[in-house]
Amino acid sequence: MWRTKNYFLDFQRLCFFGFFSMLTWGCFAAGNSGSVNDFPSKPVRWIVPTAPGAGTDFTARKFAQIASDIWQQSVIVDNRSGASGMIGLDLIAQAPADGYTLGFISVSQFIDGLLQQKFSFESTKDFTPISILASTPLVLVVNATSGLNSLPSLLAFAKARPGEISYSSGGSGGLTHLAMEVFLNKSGIQATHIPYKGSGPALVDLLASRVQMTFSTPPAVLQHIKTNRLKPLAMATASRSALMPDVPTFGEQGVQGVIVGTWYGLIGPANMPPELAEKIARNIAQAVKGNAVKENMQSQGIETQASTPGEFTRLLNSEKNQWSEVVKTIGFKREQ
Repeated sequence: MWRTKNYFLDFQRLCFFGFFSMLTWGCFAAGNSGSVNDFPSKPVRWIVPTAPGAGTDFTARKFAQIASDIWQQSVIVDNRSGASGMIGLDLIAQAPADGYTLGFISVSQFIDGLLQQKFSFESTKDFTPISILASTPLVLVVNATSGLNSLPSLLAFAKARPGEISYSSGGSGGLTHLAMEVFLNKSGIQATHIPYKGSGPALVDLLASRVQMTFSTPPAVLQHIKTNRLKPLAMATASRSALMPDVPTFGEQGVQGVIVGTWYGLIGPANMPPELAEKIARNIAQAVKGNAVKENMQSQGIETQASTPGEFTRLLNSEKNQWSEVVKTIGFKREQ
């Protein structure tokens, strides 16, 4: 089990298998049925391992409100960013397995382990998967005053001035960085990477024209697109997204193979009673079934899913293979 005093020593151990191969259900301890039936009887801490203002934080707060409404208890969002999300994950892993400390994560924290150059495999189980709550695609956006009004104009500019264009990301090795690496590889252009401590700060500097482009999720940029501060150039989807139907895909504009999205999921510390994890997943799934909730979330760029713990575990296993192949194909190496 993780210990705070060993955090930095354990950082590279907390990679793919140290983080997610432990998500099997056979070893979870059985809980007291009465406490499960009574859950929650006090406020729930909802740790978000990213900075405020990013897509993960935005979505986490939406689901925290949903959980608060259905449980009639306060769900307190606690942002703990840093070390590619590992600081927040450390807090989740060390919490009591009683359901009162949960973690809202995205695919960014998941793929970070793949980008470590050295790591060891561990059988220690540090987390309990609870539910995939939502998914959303990524969109390439530029500052509306940049003069880059389409993907072809961006490509032409970048090819005429190699290396002059810069982009922001939520940090080296994060999803927005990896997505840009895929785009640069597929389009054959060069750009300078400016990493930030979270997608929120990365977006702030794009709005200030300190960089020219970034990948983001629709929830984080829709308000800026509506106020004409940002311009969307392409969706990283196989076909046009219902979230932003007027924005063409990369494939439509001649750049094939740029299909990158994110999912958001809820986890708890290791050894949560299976019946407690299932109850939490079931409660939230029931809450998001209503059309009003789904429509409200979709209007803000979020596709609700709400899976079972078992479905979340299977997703993690399949994601391992998919992202490993992407990293291998583009020859990606984590920046130090």
